[in-house]
Amino acid sequence: MPLFEVFYFCLAAVLAIIYTYPLITDLSGMFYGFPWDALGGMWYLWWFKFSYLSELSLRVHTYLAYPFGQDFSSYHISYLTETVGFLLTYFANEVVAHNILRLVSFPVLATTTYLLLYHLTRHRTASAFIGLVYAFSPFHTIHNMAHLANVYFVPLVVLFLLRLLDEVRYKYALLLGLFWGMLFIDNAYYAYFLAILSLVLIVAYLLDSEKRSNILSYSFLKLSVLAFLVFLLVIFPMVYPLLKGVVSAHGDKGAYVQGLYSRNFYDLFVFSAKPLDYLLPSKYNLFLGWLVPDFGLGPLKGHRYTTHTLYLGYSIMILGGYALYRAVRHAGRLGSDKRDRRNIYLFFVFAVAALVLSAPPYIPLGEYSVDYQTREVFAEYKLYLPQYFLFKILPVFRVYARIGAIVLLGACVLAAFGLRDILDRINTRKWRVVFLSVLSLVLLVEFVEFPPHRLTKVKEPEVYKWLAAAPDQFPIVEYPLGSGDDPYTTYEYFFNQRIHKKYLVNGAAAGTPADEFRKEVIDISNPEAVDKLAEIGVRYVLVHEDKYINGNETVPLDWVTTPPREKLFPVEYNDGKVPDLALVKDRLRLVKSFEGTKVYEFIEGSR
Repeated sequence: MPLFEVFYFCLAAVLAIIYTYPLITDLSGMFYGFPWDALGGMWYLWWFKFSYLSELSLRVHTYLAYPFGQDFSSYHISYLTETVGFLLTYFANEVVAHNILRLVSFPVLATTTYLLLYHLTRHRTASAFIGLVYAFSPFHTIHNMAHLANVYFVPLVVLFLLRLLDEVRYKYALLLGLFWGMLFIDNAYYAYFLAILSLVLIVAYLLDSEKRSNILSYSFLKLSVLAFLVFLLVIFPMVYPLLKGVVSAHGDKGAYVQGLYSRNFYDLFVFSAKPLDYLLPSKYNLFLGWLVPDFGLGPLKGHRYTTHTLYLGYSIMILGGYALYRAVRHAGRLGSDKRDRRNIYLFFVFAVAALVLSAPPYIPLGEYSVDYQTREVFAEYKLYLPQYFLFKILPVFRVYARIGAIVLLGACVLAAFGLRDILDRINTRKWRVVFLSVLSLVLLVEFVEFPPHRLTKVKEPEVYKWLAAAPDQFPIVEYPLGSGDDPYTTYEYFFNQRIHKKYLVNGAAAGTPADEFRKEVIDISNPEAVDKLAEIGVRYVLVHEDKYINGNETVPLDWVTTPPREKLFPVEYNDGKVPDLALVKDRLRLVKSFEGTKVYEFIEGSR
């Protein structure tokens, strides 16, 4: 790698350390992000190492959903990130590994974006500057707080697709297939989105008389097939377990596969981009957040912090608009250089196409109404958008708001051209530095995200240390008994399993026999539920009274408006009331009390 790229990577890494400070001072005692999917991710890294060292099955989890266990053998394997994370856990614990993966994602994304921008603009300063903007954009920083954004291969896929369209060479076909496959492994959403949006680039090249012969040549067809074969080869280890699960869809395997394809249509409305998502910063913007009103569950602004913070930044939009204006007016280098002008038009159309795909499945015409619980729109007439039909074919892809990352990439390409033109028109180095400094301050004000849950302290509650001190192995159950994908109960219980290492009744996947059992024992004040737990040999029942009283405290972290009560207190939270265990006092006995949690054991003879 050239010296500049190495320096640039290191610079972006330093900026990531500064931005996430004080994370670097205690990589094992805190983690970047809020306690959501991150807890499940860190627990999975721990389990991977623990099961390997303990000579347990890596694919059939016996420590969850006791006594059924959970069959992971049909789950897709994101083997790139998981392998790196697994290797990191040999040098540090899973929390450190988690933090390193997140920190490294910033310089990696900045560098891959720089490579794309430099290929297009041939201007090192503009490309490096906008590459940092993309890496530290609200979309990327917020998704890294919730879960790994995994968009760092997106610029490389676009780059090598353009190189293949321009030059039709074997190495570009191989690299396109390789990075497209790696993108699919890390985040299938973006590989899917780029597969759709690549048609925009191909059609644009077909309309260009100078490039049309490349696209219509036998060589291009042959190399496109080669790229696709490389893509299939790269993703095969990931999708093979899933394909096996489709063929033998039963038990946990069938439940997982069915869950991927059983998606509600109204998810397209909930998880689509709304107009103001692109135009307004989030309420957690350090400088501008106080200006953003609460739009509630209206149709103009999305309600989820992670999904709907897609802010493009007015400085980026102005730079991009300036580049487009100069190209249209044939002004300066942007107007006179045919290649530059073509790329500006190309990425403008690319960004607009991505913007349309990120919207709800249809545009209402005439009179319409909105169900504010499901966000579904009912209209007299509808203008259907492509995602409406795509969902019918591939319902596994439902969060079309994530295309916001590609909308922003298109805007950044235009902004890089605009910035290059402005820097070329400034005569002295001194004033170029002044301009970039002012622009940096403006972008800092526009983009910096500092939610109160940006960093989360790692806690080791005393109740789990007490459990860990028990030398033998036995099953426990924790209440509230949330669903298998509930972060505030299940993922937190998973995370704390690292401390006590006991079997958990919790963690059943939806649609499995274990989940049916969970529903039968969801109310710990029900004598029949207690009897069922006794029958399977549960030793301790942990009742987290604070969770019942406070409700699901992670939900407000990911909402930019007040969540409805049913989101805060789903059925397993007993409507915010601590279960009355007086009804089962002949079956359960209090063993020990901790802050917010009481531990019960079964009375001898009640089993």
